[in-house]
Amino acid sequence: MERTANYLSRRNVLKSVGAAGAISLAGCSSSDGGSSGGGGTDREIMQGFLLPLTGDLGALGTAMRDAGTMATSQVNDADNGITVDTQEEDTQTTVPDAISGANALVNAGYPMMVGGATSNIEIGNQVFVPNEMVACSPSNTLPTLRTFDDDGFFYRTTPGDRYQGFAMAQAASEQLDGIETAATTYINDDYGQLLSQWFTDHFEQGFGGSVQQQVVHDPTESSYSSVLQTALQDDPDLFVAITYPQSGTQLFRDYYADFDTGRPIMLTDGAKSPTLPDEVGQDMSNAIGTMPAADGPTYDAFVSQYEEEYGNAAAAFTAQTYDASAVTLLANAAAGENSGPAVRDQMQNIANPGGTKVTIDNLAEGVEMAANGEEVQYVGASSAVDFDDEGDLQAGTYELWEFDDSESGINRLDLVTVDRDQAIEPGN
Repeated sequence: MERTANYLSRRNVLKSVGAAGAISLAGCSSSDGGSSGGGGTDREIMQGFLLPLTGDLGALGTAMRDAGTMATSQVNDADNGITVDTQEEDTQTTVPDAISGANALVNAGYPMMVGGATSNIEIGNQVFVPNEMVACSPSNTLPTLRTFDDDGFFYRTTPGDRYQGFAMAQAASEQLDGIETAATTYINDDYGQLLSQWFTDHFEQGFGGSVQQQVVHDPTESSYSSVLQTALQDDPDLFVAITYPQSGTQLFRDYYADFDTGRPIMLTDGAKSPTLPDEVGQDMSNAIGTMPAADGPTYDAFVSQYEEEYGNAAAAFTAQTYDASAVTLLANAAAGENSGPAVRDQMQNIANPGGTKVTIDNLAEGVEMAANGEEVQYVGASSAVDFDDEGDLQAGTYELWEFDDSESGINRLDLVTVDRDQAIEPGN
């Protein structure tokens, strides 16, 4: 189901108002984009964060949190009358804890949040949609979120896995030699199951390959030998593992101990941790991966500032998290109030083309402009951050990567852009 009909287009004003009475919409959009008035600069913006600070994705989530709070600090440090109040909730990489954390933000009065991080729809169903909270995820790639009945409250600064499934299949067919068959094992959640299926559909229907096995694995198993035995029983040309770093460590220890034939391995964004080879005890030189690329107009500036601030290389999804934080801050400033519906109605206005460009270099100034009713356009670090009417990015860019012995531990091999026509479900 597409977004509900009672949600006005984010880029258009109400075309008519009944004669019986006027309708007032806080922060409603203007026909040419941009802010409709703002609320002035003497106010507080409330920004929530719902990210995996511990658990299977803890290593990624803490770096993402740092990137998001870098944006709030820029606004707070500007001393322009606007302050940002933040609250962090740890999902612990589990759905129940994510729901609990989201509820904590709702109960504390936060109208918007950066998160969640993992590809799950229950947080929206149970928390942010019924409570009218804006959620802007930097890493939820679930394909079905495009048709999730969210009343316009969900956005993301990373492309969905309908794009990544194509990028994986294309890489298997065009970047690797002689790949005709593949097998997948995938983490037991929506992200794993759906990405495995999208890769399979594109690989088989779009590139003429054959996926022999798709085998699920749980993140807490002490041994993955039986999973690997089942997945690799037909000796595929390519082994695709859709997993997370913590579970991936044991998975690949078992793989290299008993199942490695030198075949190439394909990973995804969930396993892009530079410490994974050391944890496994192998250089994993036969592995390549795909992930949504951070390749926006201001990516280099973001990397420089992030490394200066934290002393670490910008990790996976950090640029997307900065963008999610920045765009929600701007939308809240333009809305002029800590109201989820009002913030929602400004999200496209401050992100899509039109108005003074706002980047990482002038974010605090941009928030002030939006608060004063000026038209702004956020230009991001991970992408241009140009939203469509489903809250998705207009296109997806992916990087092909490999592990190496550099300081970052990751080497970017190539960038590929996937458009809507390529990313549609095969056969449709």
